[in-house]
Amino acid sequence: LGNELRRSGVTDLVFLAFGILVGLLIGSLSARLWGIPVSLGSGGGALVSGLVCGWINAKRPALGHIPDHAVQLLKDLGLAIFVACVGLSAGPEAVSLIREHGAVLPVIGLLVSLGPACLSLWVGHKILKIEGPLLVGAIAGQHVSTPAISAILASSGSAVPLLGYTVTYAIANVLLPVLGPIIVSLAHHLG
Repeated sequence: LGNELRRSGVTDLVFLAFGILVGLLIGSLSARLWGIPVSLGSGGGALVSGLVCGWINAKRPALGHIPDHAVQLLKDLGLAIFVACVGLSAGPEAVSLIREHGAVLPVIGLLVSLGPACLSLWVGHKILKIEGPLLVGAIAGQHVSTPAISAILASSGSAVPLLGYTVTYAIANVLLPVLGPIIVSLAHHLG
């Protein structure tokens, strides 16, 4: 049934470059809503581009073939570069802020990050009765945390957490960049 797929060890670099370029272009687009600049950003652009390229690959499997080992290399390399960039860009400012404000900022940051995660874990487990792997995947998605889902997948040895991750990641990836500037603008106008 259908066409025979010829899988090879060759990466379709044109399709890969096209997907990256389209993601960057979508992410660079910006619109103003009620005077507030709104953009999907590079993460949102990559998400939309990835969805479109995945759909194209599902319809035409001969397009966009990337061997499994190359996919794993891209995931690991992308995660390592992301963590390095975040650490290098935040490091110098973090030290000066801690010197200026003391341990209050790291404690507040810890509470802001862990509070919603712990609440989601409790509500998901106790009230909604969601299975553990799905729940931790969903929590990683709500935090839009690729390093978290990578660690969860590595420790679980299963792809089940991705079922919870994908939907919450997509929703959070759209809502966080859109609602962030709106909340800051509202706080500025109210304060």
